[in-house]
Parts: sequence; C-alpha cells; structure tokens
Amino acid sequence: MAEEPREDRSEVLGLYRLGATESAEETLQRFSRLVSEARDVWGLLEALDFLEARIAARPFSAPLVNTARELLGMIAAGEYSGLAEVQERVRSYVGEVLARVVEETEAAAEIAARRLEDGDVVLTQSYSRSVVRALEKAVAMGKRIHVIVAESRPLLDGVETAKTLARMGLDVTMIVDSAMRFMARDATKALIGADAVTADGTVIARTGAGLLALAASEARVRLIVVAGTYKLYPETVYGMTIETPALGEEIVPEEHRGLGVEGYAPLFEPVPPHLIDALATERGLVAPEAVPLLIREKYGEWPPRLEPISELFARAREKLKQTLRSQA
Repeated sequence: MAEEPREDRSEVLGLYRLGATESAEETLQRFSRLVSEARDVWGLLEALDFLEARIAARPFSAPLVNTARELLGMIAAGEYSGLAEVQERVRSYVGEVLARVVEETEAAAEIAARRLEDGDVVLTQSYSRSVVRALEKAVAMGKRIHVIVAESRPLLDGVETAKTLARMGLDVTMIVDSAMRFMARDATKALIGADAVTADGTVIARTGAGLLALAASEARVRLIVVAGTYKLYPETVYGMTIETPALGEEIVPEEHRGLGVEGYAPLFEPVPPHLIDALATERGLVAPEAVPLLIREKYGEWPPRLEPISELFARAREKLKQTLRSQA
C-alpha cells in the first residue's frame, strides 16, 4: 500500500506563499505523481485524500477546485480495465490542464500588458504569476514601468514579487503594507491577481488587496485584476461562503504570548466589484458585471448546475473501490 501523504505546517505555509496558479499546479503535479506511484487502488484513494486536504487548506483556489471538479467527474464516469489505465488517464488529464492554464495565463497577461503605458507607475501587492507576466510582457513591448510593491505580511510574498521583478530589470520600490494609501497617489495603474472570481464579480485575493483597492479608488487609479477564466468560481452563484484560512500565534512574538496576546492574520479577503475597473482575461478586458455572462458561456447555462465537490469525491472513491472489487 502506498504511504499516506502527510504535510507539516511549514509545507502548507509554503503553499500559501505561492500564487493561486502555482499552488494549483504544484498540487496537481504531486497528485499525478501519487497516482503514478500507487501500487493498488488503495494508493489511488490516498491520492484523492491528498487532493481533498489541499482543497480544504486553500478553499478559495478556483484553479484547484475547478480542475479537481473535472478530474473527479472523469474518474467517477470512467470504466477501467485496471490500475494502469486509471494512472494513464490521470497523467494525461493533468498534463492537458497544466498546458491550458499556462495558455490562459499568458493570454490574460498579454491583455493586461497592453493596457499599461510607457512611464506607468504600477501599484501591486502579494505574488501573482499573472501580474508578474503582465509586467514582463509590458517591458518586452518597450514600455518603461516603475512598480511599487507592498511587502504583503505576514507571508511576505510581496517581497518575492519585488525580487522577481528586479531580476527582470524593472524599476522596483518595495513598501510596507500600511503605506499603500500614501503611495497610491504616485501610481498611475494598479494590478492584482486573484485566487477566485465569484459569480457577482467579487475578487478573492490575498489580504491587503482590499486596502490596495480602496487606496486606488480614492486616488482615482484604475485597478485591473489579471485572471484567466479558469479562476471563475461558479459555485458562488448559490451564495456559497467559505471562511478564510488564517495564521494565529505564528504572527505573535514569543515574549508576547505569555501575556495572553492572540494573533489573527486572515490570508484572503474579498474585493467588491465596485472597486475593480476591469478584469484582464484570455477573452479580453471585461467589467466585473460581465462575469455572469462568462460563467454562462463557460458552463452552458445560468445559473450553472454543479454537483457539490464533496459528492464528486465520494463518487470517485466509490468508482475506484468498484474497480478494486472487480479485480479481486
């Protein structure tokens, strides 16, 4: 039997430091590897346990939830001659998904890059591959861009963005999160990524995005969210709510814990559509109000009828167990 996948707290925190796309890719690649290494159907079931745990750890990750939905549906509906066929189908599917995500990310970044102008000062925060690629493409177009990056505590993923952009040759200023309102007056554009885009056009992003959006709105700076349509979260049309993952005692200095000081650092927050000027997607630049149209186009109807992902996990597990019994 395959060894049960286990993750410690530091590994989970490492995944939170990644952008939504990178985190989903890492999870899918590891899931595919666990499936490939499985010696029997029980190993496949443990791979599903790993996937379900990753979704529970980052429930706002639309790329992960959407791809898992397709993958689980494929497993549940399939007929398999044996373990090898399951493994091959999963490997093939994951490869196709990762290629599609890269293609959509590149197209969305291209759209955003074309909205930037020579001499723009761009305010951003956290880490988003889509935003980084948009800025890189803008520079490749010959545009001179200065970027103001908030460090994005407590995970400091904005620091990684600053390093990445500086290595590309961009002019970068890194600021503390609390300075976003002060620095917004110097910006001409604002860019953020997204973990998910809900049915009403609300964007779920790393905490701090809301402060950036408010500061940009006050300073009359246009805010563009760079997000491929694989980040649409159609389940939210039914009023679905998810409590954000958060850090606790990790953010409290050791000497303060003995005094009873508690810590709370929510990792994600919603940015309402009225603070967003546009979404840069692979299908073009769209207003948040157009998200229902994108969802209807993608899923064929409005509202989309979607099976709860918990039920998809249950059906996929049952299918694999049936495969095991038929081979016994």
